Amino acid sequence: MPHQALFLAILNLFILEIVSQILLALTVVLVLQIVLNQYGEVPAMATVVRQSKVKKRTNLTILRQIGTIGLIVIVAGGVTLYNYVYLEGMLDDQPALISHRGVDDGNGVQNTIPALEKTAQEKPDYVEMDVHETKDQQFVVMHDDNLKHLAGVDRGVHDMTLAELTALTVPENGHSAKVASFDQYLAAAEKHHQKLLVEIKTTNEDSPQMVQHFIDKYEKRLLKNHNRIHSLSYPIVAEIKQKAPQLFVSFIVPYNITFPQTPANGYTMEATTLDSDFVGQAHGKGQTVYAWTVNDEDVMQRMLFTSVDGIITDQLSTLKEVVKENNDHPSYATRLSIYSSQLAGFNGDVEN
Repeated sequence: MPHQALFLAILNLFILEIVSQILLALTVVLVLQIVLNQYGEVPAMATVVRQSKVKKRTNLTILRQIGTIGLIVIVAGGVTLYNYVYLEGMLDDQPALISHRGVDDGNGVQNTIPALEKTAQEKPDYVEMDVHETKDQQFVVMHDDNLKHLAGVDRGVHDMTLAELTALTVPENGHSAKVASFDQYLAAAEKHHQKLLVEIKTTNEDSPQMVQHFIDKYEKRLLKNHNRIHSLSYPIVAEIKQKAPQLFVSFIVPYNITFPQTPANGYTMEATTLDSDFVGQAHGKGQTVYAWTVNDEDVMQRMLFTSVDGIITDQLSTLKEVVKENNDHPSYATRLSIYSSQLAGFNGDVEN
Protein backbone atom coordinates (compact mmCIF):
# COMPACT_ATOMS: atom_id res chain seq x y z
CA MET A 1 0.00 0.00 0.00
CA PRO A 2 2.66 2.56 -1.03
CA HIS A 3 0.15 5.32 -1.85
CA GLN A 4 -1.55 4.99 1.53
CA ALA A 5 1.82 5.07 3.30
CA LEU A 6 2.80 8.22 1.41
CA PHE A 7 -0.54 9.89 2.21
CA LEU A 8 -0.19 9.12 5.91
CA ALA A 9 3.41 10.32 5.92
CA ILE A 10 2.43 13.62 4.29
CA LEU A 11 -0.40 14.02 6.83
CA ASN A 12 1.90 13.29 9.77
CA LEU A 13 4.52 15.73 8.52
CA PHE A 14 1.83 18.38 8.01
CA ILE A 15 0.64 17.88 11.59
CA LEU A 16 4.21 18.15 12.89
CA GLU A 17 4.68 21.42 11.01
CA ILE A 18 1.36 22.87 12.22
CA VAL A 19 2.04 21.90 15.83
CA SER A 20 5.54 23.37 15.71
CA GLN A 21 4.23 26.66 14.27
CA ILE A 22 1.43 26.84 16.85
CA LEU A 23 3.89 26.28 19.67
CA LEU A 24 6.17 28.94 18.23
CA ALA A 25 3.27 31.42 17.93
CA LEU A 26 2.07 30.72 21.48
CA THR A 27 5.60 31.22 22.79
CA VAL A 28 5.88 34.58 21.03
CA VAL A 29 2.45 35.68 22.31
CA LEU A 30 3.31 34.60 25.84
CA VAL A 31 6.60 36.49 25.82
CA LEU A 32 4.93 39.62 24.44
CA GLN A 33 2.18 39.41 27.04
CA ILE A 34 4.72 39.16 29.84
CA VAL A 35 6.73 42.11 28.50
CA LEU A 36 3.73 44.33 27.85
CA ASN A 37 2.04 43.50 31.17
CA GLN A 38 5.33 44.22 32.91
CA TYR A 39 5.22 47.80 31.67
CA GLY A 40 1.45 48.14 32.00
CA GLU A 41 0.97 49.47 28.50
CA VAL A 42 -1.84 47.14 27.37
CA PRO A 43 -4.82 45.49 28.98
CA ALA A 44 -4.87 41.78 29.82
CA MET A 45 -4.23 39.46 26.88
CA ALA A 46 -7.67 37.89 27.02
CA THR A 47 -9.33 41.29 26.65
CA VAL A 48 -7.09 42.17 23.72
CA VAL A 49 -7.94 38.92 21.98
CA ARG A 50 -11.70 39.41 22.50
CA GLN A 51 -11.58 43.01 21.24
CA SER A 52 -9.52 41.96 18.23
CA LYS A 53 -11.98 39.21 17.30
CA VAL A 54 -14.97 41.56 17.57
CA LYS A 55 -13.24 44.20 15.45
CA LYS A 56 -12.24 41.70 12.78
CA ARG A 57 -15.77 40.25 12.57
CA THR A 58 -17.14 43.76 12.18
CA ASN A 59 -14.70 45.02 9.54
CA LEU A 60 -14.01 41.88 7.55
CA THR A 61 -15.77 41.95 4.21
CA ILE A 62 -16.87 38.98 2.14
CA LEU A 63 -14.09 39.75 -0.33
CA ARG A 64 -11.51 39.62 2.44
CA GLN A 65 -12.98 36.39 3.73
CA ILE A 66 -12.68 34.82 0.29
CA GLY A 67 -9.13 36.15 -0.03
CA THR A 68 -8.22 34.73 3.38
CA ILE A 69 -9.66 31.32 2.53
CA GLY A 70 -7.84 31.38 -0.80
CA LEU A 71 -4.56 32.25 0.89
CA ILE A 72 -5.01 29.40 3.36
CA VAL A 73 -5.67 26.98 0.51
CA ILE A 74 -2.57 28.17 -1.37
CA VAL A 75 -0.35 27.89 1.71
CA ALA A 76 -1.73 24.47 2.62
CA GLY A 77 -1.25 23.32 -0.97
CA GLY A 78 2.31 24.60 -1.00
CA VAL A 79 3.10 22.89 2.30
CA THR A 80 1.57 19.65 1.07
CA LEU A 81 3.58 19.80 -2.15
CA TYR A 82 6.77 20.47 -0.17
CA ASN A 83 6.00 17.54 2.12
CA TYR A 84 5.51 15.24 -0.87
CA VAL A 85 8.78 16.37 -2.45
CA TYR A 86 10.65 16.03 0.86
CA LEU A 87 9.27 12.59 1.69
CA GLU A 88 9.97 11.28 -1.80
CA GLY A 89 13.57 12.46 -1.52
CA MET A 90 13.31 14.82 -4.49
CA LEU A 91 15.21 17.50 -2.57
CA ASP A 92 18.18 15.21 -1.98
CA ASP A 93 21.32 15.35 -4.07
CA GLN A 94 23.14 12.04 -4.17
CA PRO A 95 26.41 12.40 -2.25
CA ALA A 96 29.76 11.32 -3.62
CA LEU A 97 30.47 7.69 -2.69
CA ILE A 98 34.03 7.47 -1.36
CA SER A 99 35.97 4.29 -0.65
CA HIS A 100 38.02 4.64 2.55
CA ARG A 101 41.68 3.69 2.01
CA GLY A 102 40.71 2.19 -1.33
CA VAL A 103 39.00 -0.95 0.00
CA ASP A 104 35.48 -2.33 0.10
CA ASP A 105 34.64 -4.81 2.84
CA GLY A 106 38.22 -6.01 3.15
CA ASN A 107 38.67 -6.80 -0.55
CA GLY A 108 42.41 -6.12 -0.31
CA VAL A 109 45.19 -4.43 1.60
CA GLN A 110 44.45 -0.80 2.42
CA ASN A 111 46.25 1.82 0.33
CA THR A 112 47.63 -0.69 -2.16
CA ILE A 113 47.27 -0.92 -5.92
CA PRO A 114 45.55 -4.35 -6.10
CA ALA A 115 42.82 -3.12 -3.72
CA LEU A 116 42.48 0.08 -5.74
CA GLU A 117 42.03 -1.90 -8.96
CA LYS A 118 39.32 -4.10 -7.41
CA THR A 119 37.48 -1.21 -5.83
CA ALA A 120 37.67 0.94 -8.96
CA GLN A 121 35.56 -1.70 -10.74
CA GLU A 122 32.68 -0.69 -8.44
CA LYS A 123 33.01 2.89 -9.74
CA PRO A 124 33.11 4.94 -6.54
CA ASP A 125 33.16 8.68 -7.06
CA TYR A 126 36.47 8.86 -5.19
CA VAL A 127 38.99 6.53 -3.61
CA GLU A 128 40.30 8.02 -0.39
CA MET A 129 43.93 7.19 0.38
CA ASP A 130 46.88 8.43 2.45
CA VAL A 131 50.36 9.70 1.67
CA HIS A 132 53.42 10.24 3.88
CA GLU A 133 56.73 11.90 3.14
CA THR A 134 59.67 9.48 3.23
CA LYS A 135 63.25 9.85 4.48
CA ASP A 136 64.39 10.94 1.01
CA GLN A 137 61.49 13.41 0.70
CA GLN A 138 59.43 11.31 -1.69
CA PHE A 139 55.82 10.25 -1.13
CA VAL A 140 54.57 6.78 -0.19
CA VAL A 141 50.99 5.54 0.10
CA MET A 142 50.64 4.66 3.77
CA HIS A 143 48.24 5.52 6.59
CA ASP A 144 50.33 4.95 9.73
CA ASP A 145 53.55 6.80 10.41
CA ASN A 146 55.00 3.57 11.82
CA LEU A 147 55.11 0.24 9.94
CA LYS A 148 54.72 -2.05 12.95
CA HIS A 149 50.94 -2.52 12.72
CA LEU A 150 50.70 -3.24 9.00
CA ALA A 151 54.13 -4.54 7.99
CA GLY A 152 55.47 -5.88 11.29
CA VAL A 153 58.48 -3.57 11.01
CA ASP A 154 58.99 -1.27 13.98
CA ARG A 155 60.29 1.65 11.98
CA GLY A 156 58.83 5.02 11.08
CA VAL A 157 58.09 6.01 7.51
CA HIS A 158 60.55 8.88 7.87
CA ASP A 159 63.29 6.42 8.85
CA MET A 160 63.14 4.70 5.45
CA THR A 161 63.67 5.70 1.85
CA LEU A 162 61.01 5.25 -0.79
CA ALA A 163 62.97 2.33 -2.30
CA GLU A 164 63.11 0.58 1.08
CA LEU A 165 59.40 1.09 1.67
CA THR A 166 58.24 -0.12 -1.74
CA ALA A 167 60.30 -3.29 -1.30
CA LEU A 168 57.99 -4.31 1.57
CA THR A 169 55.05 -6.67 1.19
CA VAL A 170 52.20 -6.05 3.63
CA PRO A 171 49.38 -8.47 4.60
CA GLU A 172 45.79 -7.60 5.54
CA ASN A 173 42.31 -9.13 5.22
CA GLY A 174 43.77 -12.38 3.90
CA HIS A 175 45.53 -10.55 1.07
CA SER A 176 49.05 -9.27 0.57
CA ALA A 177 50.47 -6.52 -1.62
CA LYS A 178 53.50 -4.34 -2.14
CA VAL A 179 53.69 -0.90 -0.57
CA ALA A 180 53.16 1.63 -3.36
CA SER A 181 54.76 4.97 -4.04
CA PHE A 182 52.31 7.77 -4.70
CA ASP A 183 53.59 7.93 -8.28
CA GLN A 184 52.69 4.27 -8.80
CA TYR A 185 49.31 4.61 -7.11
CA LEU A 186 48.44 7.76 -9.02
CA ALA A 187 49.39 6.10 -12.32
CA ALA A 188 47.15 3.12 -11.50
CA ALA A 189 44.25 5.43 -10.66
CA GLU A 190 44.71 7.32 -13.92
CA LYS A 191 44.76 4.04 -15.84
CA HIS A 192 41.39 3.09 -14.36
CA HIS A 193 39.99 6.64 -14.63
CA GLN A 194 39.51 6.66 -10.88
CA LYS A 195 39.43 9.97 -9.03
CA LEU A 196 41.27 10.19 -5.71
CA LEU A 197 40.75 11.95 -2.41
CA VAL A 198 44.32 12.26 -1.14
CA GLU A 199 44.88 12.64 2.59
CA ILE A 200 48.22 14.27 3.31
CA LYS A 201 49.48 12.85 6.61
CA THR A 202 51.92 14.80 8.73
CA THR A 203 54.57 14.06 11.36
CA ASN A 204 57.11 16.11 13.29
CA GLU A 205 59.79 14.78 10.93
CA ASP A 206 58.29 16.29 7.78
CA SER A 207 60.69 18.52 5.86
CA PRO A 208 59.92 22.26 5.78
CA GLN A 209 59.51 21.99 2.01
CA MET A 210 57.14 19.03 2.10
CA VAL A 211 54.04 20.87 0.85
CA GLN A 212 55.98 22.74 -1.81
CA HIS A 213 57.52 19.47 -3.06
CA PHE A 214 54.08 17.88 -3.21
CA ILE A 215 52.62 20.81 -5.15
CA ASP A 216 55.55 21.02 -7.57
CA LYS A 217 55.36 17.32 -8.33
CA TYR A 218 51.62 16.62 -8.41
CA GLU A 219 49.53 19.77 -8.80
CA LYS A 220 49.06 19.51 -12.58
CA ARG A 221 48.20 15.81 -12.49
CA LEU A 222 45.77 16.25 -9.60
CA LEU A 223 43.98 19.08 -11.39
CA LYS A 224 43.91 17.24 -14.71
CA ASN A 225 42.24 14.20 -13.18
CA HIS A 226 39.92 16.16 -10.85
CA ASN A 227 41.47 14.64 -7.74
CA ARG A 228 40.97 16.26 -4.36
CA ILE A 229 42.98 16.65 -1.15
CA HIS A 230 42.15 16.68 2.54
CA SER A 231 44.22 16.86 5.68
CA LEU A 232 43.86 16.91 9.45
CA SER A 233 46.59 19.57 9.59
CA TYR A 234 45.27 23.10 9.23
CA PRO A 235 48.73 24.51 8.36
CA ILE A 236 48.86 22.04 5.45
CA VAL A 237 45.40 23.13 4.26
CA ALA A 238 46.26 26.81 4.53
CA GLU A 239 49.60 26.44 2.77
CA ILE A 240 48.12 24.51 -0.14
CA LYS A 241 45.33 27.05 -0.60
CA GLN A 242 47.90 29.84 -0.58
CA LYS A 243 50.38 28.24 -2.99
CA ALA A 244 47.99 26.24 -5.20
CA PRO A 245 44.54 27.86 -4.84
CA GLN A 246 43.03 25.86 -7.71
CA LEU A 247 43.47 22.58 -5.84
CA PHE A 248 40.40 21.41 -3.93
CA VAL A 249 41.35 21.00 -0.26
CA SER A 250 39.10 19.83 2.56
CA PHE A 251 39.97 20.36 6.23
CA ILE A 252 39.43 17.24 8.36
CA VAL A 253 37.53 18.12 11.55
CA PRO A 254 37.08 15.32 14.12
CA TYR A 255 34.28 16.96 16.14
CA ASN A 256 31.48 19.41 15.54
CA ILE A 257 32.19 21.95 18.29
CA THR A 258 31.98 25.24 16.41
CA PHE A 259 31.91 26.15 12.75
CA PRO A 260 35.48 26.90 11.61
CA GLN A 261 36.44 29.91 9.52
CA THR A 262 39.01 28.64 7.02
CA PRO A 263 40.00 29.06 3.36
CA ALA A 264 39.30 25.34 2.79
CA ASN A 265 36.98 24.26 -0.01
CA GLY A 266 35.18 22.03 2.43
CA TYR A 267 35.27 19.91 5.57
CA THR A 268 35.62 16.21 6.28
CA MET A 269 33.95 15.43 9.60
CA GLU A 270 33.54 12.32 11.71
CA ALA A 271 29.88 11.35 11.36
CA THR A 272 28.99 11.00 15.04
CA THR A 273 28.67 14.74 15.68
CA LEU A 274 27.93 15.90 12.14
CA ASP A 275 24.47 17.44 11.77
CA SER A 276 22.37 19.40 9.29
CA ASP A 277 23.18 22.74 10.97
CA PHE A 278 26.89 22.31 10.20
CA VAL A 279 26.14 21.19 6.65
CA GLY A 280 23.82 24.17 6.16
CA GLN A 281 26.45 26.64 7.35
CA ALA A 282 29.07 25.10 5.06
CA HIS A 283 26.75 25.17 2.06
CA GLY A 284 25.92 28.79 2.85
CA LYS A 285 29.61 29.60 2.43
CA GLY A 286 29.96 27.50 -0.72
CA GLN A 287 31.88 24.74 1.08
CA THR A 288 31.32 20.99 0.82
CA VAL A 289 31.01 18.47 3.65
CA TYR A 290 32.23 14.85 3.63
CA ALA A 291 31.25 12.43 6.40
CA TRP A 292 33.67 9.74 7.63
CA THR A 293 33.98 6.85 8.32
CA VAL A 294 30.39 5.67 7.82
CA ASN A 295 29.99 1.88 7.94
CA ASP A 296 26.61 1.47 9.67
CA GLU A 297 23.47 1.46 7.49
CA ASP A 298 21.49 3.66 9.89
CA VAL A 299 24.26 6.25 9.93
CA MET A 300 24.46 6.07 6.12
CA GLN A 301 20.74 6.81 6.00
CA ARG A 302 21.08 9.72 8.41
CA MET A 303 23.96 11.21 6.42
CA LEU A 304 21.83 11.07 3.27
CA PHE A 305 19.10 13.07 5.01
CA THR A 306 21.70 15.50 6.38
CA SER A 307 22.54 16.41 2.76
CA VAL A 308 26.30 15.81 3.03
CA ASP A 309 28.25 16.09 -0.21
CA GLY A 310 30.15 12.84 0.23
CA ILE A 311 30.25 9.74 2.42
CA ILE A 312 33.53 7.95 3.15
CA THR A 313 33.10 4.27 3.97
CA ASP A 314 34.87 0.92 4.31
CA GLN A 315 31.64 -0.70 3.05
CA LEU A 316 31.23 0.77 -0.41
CA SER A 317 28.87 -1.89 -1.75
CA THR A 318 26.60 -1.51 1.30
CA LEU A 319 26.54 2.27 0.88
CA LYS A 320 25.60 1.90 -2.78
CA GLU A 321 22.70 -0.38 -1.79
CA VAL A 322 21.49 2.09 0.86
CA VAL A 323 21.59 4.96 -1.63
CA LYS A 324 19.74 2.92 -4.25
CA GLU A 325 17.12 1.79 -1.74
CA ASN A 326 16.67 5.34 -0.55
CA ASN A 327 16.16 6.56 -4.13
CA ASP A 328 13.81 3.73 -5.08
CA HIS A 329 11.91 3.33 -1.80
CA PRO A 330 12.42 6.32 0.50
CA SER A 331 11.81 5.59 4.19
CA TYR A 332 8.97 7.86 5.26
CA ALA A 333 9.27 6.80 8.91
CA THR A 334 12.98 7.66 8.99
CA ARG A 335 12.42 11.04 7.37
CA LEU A 336 9.64 11.87 9.85
CA SER A 337 11.81 10.76 12.75
CA ILE A 338 14.71 12.97 11.62
CA TYR A 339 12.40 15.93 11.02
CA SER A 340 10.81 15.62 14.48
CA SER A 341 14.25 15.21 16.08
CA GLN A 342 15.40 18.43 14.43
CA LEU A 343 12.31 20.23 15.73
CA ALA A 344 13.14 18.97 19.22
CA GLY A 345 16.73 20.17 18.90
CA PHE A 346 18.37 16.78 18.49
CA ASN A 347 20.47 15.62 15.54
CA GLY A 348 19.55 11.95 15.69
CA ASP A 349 23.15 10.78 16.03
CA VAL A 350 23.83 7.10 15.90
CA GLU A 351 27.11 5.81 17.30
CA ASN A 352 29.52 4.32 14.81
